Amino acid sequence: MEYLLARSDRQLGICLRMLYDEGYKNLVVESEINAKNRMEFHVKVRADEPTMAKLNERYQTLIS
Repeated sequence: MEYLLARSDRQLGICLRMLYDEGYKNLVVESEINAKNRMEFHVKVRADEPTMAKLNERYQTLIS
């Protein structure tokens, strides 16, 4: 299981909308405080390596 990294509420919203649009409904969202004392979210997705690479590429395009 891999995860997509969201560093803000806006990125988290974009990530969740993208994954729901792709048909992923069973997601796990974990929040953490990073080394710079900022909140970040790990959105875990059950997908194989090539699928995760495609999802991550699309996600990076959407948040840029």
